[in-house]
Amino acid sequence: MTQLGKTLIALLVLVIPNVLRAEETDETPKKTIEFPSPDGRFAFRYSGDKSEDEVQTYNLIDKASRKVVTKVAESDPDAGPSMRFTMEKVLWRADSKAFAVIAFLWKRGSALIVFERDGSAFREIELPDLSIEIPEKAKKGKDFPHIVELDSAKAKRWQKDSSLVVEIETIQDGGGDGSTLTANRTVLLGFDHSGKAKILKSTVKFAVEKD
Repeated sequence: MTQLGKTLIALLVLVIPNVLRAEETDETPKKTIEFPSPDGRFAFRYSGDKSEDEVQTYNLIDKASRKVVTKVAESDPDAGPSMRFTMEKVLWRADSKAFAVIAFLWKRGSALIVFERDGSAFREIELPDLSIEIPEKAKKGKDFPHIVELDSAKAKRWQKDSSLVVEIETIQDGGGDGSTLTANRTVLLGFDHSGKAKILKSTVKFAVEKD
């Protein structure tokens, strides 16, 4: 399991928007089911109270039996508010054999985890380095000491060939002078038959702006 996956499982505090809670009823006020797979077999179940003192879970389940297929995340009540996550989106592959989970971590940006079908369950795929290196020439002689957002990654879409388009963003500001440096990286991830991920294509763009 990647360090990112361990972080999400250990520290995740889920705050799912009400508009995504498709099957919440009076009988099960603390459980919601959302983001069904294209084939209708799987979905995600959010359980627990919003209180930081309660354990909250986010699991992939079999819709028919309601049994847990794979644990995606579990909160740690001892984690402070700085570790609060919001589950933004789950992006399923068209064949329902893989999905990308996008979570937002306060003060850090979005984090990405990808799972692929492995027998009767799904396993997390270790992703290659998706960070952005900012060369000095991109700063155009300016200093950007404050990090606003660091390597914030989001899955954008699955391609027909089962590759995944991912966008990564880093934002730094000039420490009060109104200038901002934004770095955007677009990566195409491919997955081989063993489930290993590799970068097929990568492009990076830099922009310096001043208010």
